[in-house]
Amino acid sequence: MKKKNGPAPAPKPGPAKNPDKVPFIVELAKKKPLGLLGLIILIGFLLVAIFADQLAPYPMLNGVMQSSIIDKLQGPSAAHLLGTDNLGRDVLSYLIYGARTSAVLGICCTLLSVTISVLIGTLSATIGGWFDLIVQRIVDAVQCIPATLILLILMSMLGNGIPQMIFAMSVPGGITGSRMMRSAAISVKDSGYVKNSGLLGAGTMWKTFKHVVPNILPIIITNAASSLGGVILQESSLNFLGFGVDPGTPSWGYMITNQGKANMYLMPSLAVYPGVCIALMVFGATMFGDAVRDLLDPRLKGGVGTYNGKKLKKIAQKMSIKYHYTEPETQA
Repeated sequence: MKKKNGPAPAPKPGPAKNPDKVPFIVELAKKKPLGLLGLIILIGFLLVAIFADQLAPYPMLNGVMQSSIIDKLQGPSAAHLLGTDNLGRDVLSYLIYGARTSAVLGICCTLLSVTISVLIGTLSATIGGWFDLIVQRIVDAVQCIPATLILLILMSMLGNGIPQMIFAMSVPGGITGSRMMRSAAISVKDSGYVKNSGLLGAGTMWKTFKHVVPNILPIIITNAASSLGGVILQESSLNFLGFGVDPGTPSWGYMITNQGKANMYLMPSLAVYPGVCIALMVFGATMFGDAVRDLLDPRLKGGVGTYNGKKLKKIAQKMSIKYHYTEPETQA
């Protein structure tokens, strides 16, 4: 029997797709190639930190790096590709384990600092009144003191160690960064849906974490990505000044202080290698942070509020065509 020709079955309804939506990685590669390069550098250092035990030619045993009494201050060789330091430790292995220290401090300090900034800034904006006044005066007092001086005072009180460094770098940074979160939260808390949720009985915590925080999430991500490079520089500076990690913990800043500076004329590579690693990680974090800011900030992304003069000119031309507006002729 022949099949009857009839209308084709209607397609099943599904979720609407936005054809203008581009994946973040694709948009990053097209618009911000340096940002993509920075992301690749950060991912590379993160993989090195995770698989340090497998990548290091001489892995650490019980938290102590292996050293050789004979092979001290040796140049590159087949046994030691980047040479050895004044204690006979393999420089390449030390650099690989130093990436783990920088990665742990960078991630932990960034997450804790952003969390403190969001809590202080959003709650201060949502509660308002006397609470906002007192909190902002405390923030002003912290901002008046140089950040390096605060770090040195806290580290001299707490002592050396990774947990102490995380606390010393995160808490002051989170307090000073709360001003940006407060400004973004103030623009959201006056919206109609936030006021309506208050009329329906929503409390301060519900309005903050249900309405305010999700609507300022792009600013939170931008702040976190931008502060990563500063955290790495602070960690290296503290280790260089002697207020960083414990002496037995591999660190690039500690290597420059205790190995590179003391043997600058005998073996300058002990300061060059960790310096190059610090520069690469800070470059990657800065480029990626700037790219994330440009892509997520609506004023820089190409919307109506953009600072791009060409975009504003196109919008003005479209508006003049739509409403048949012509500029008045000037008299000679």
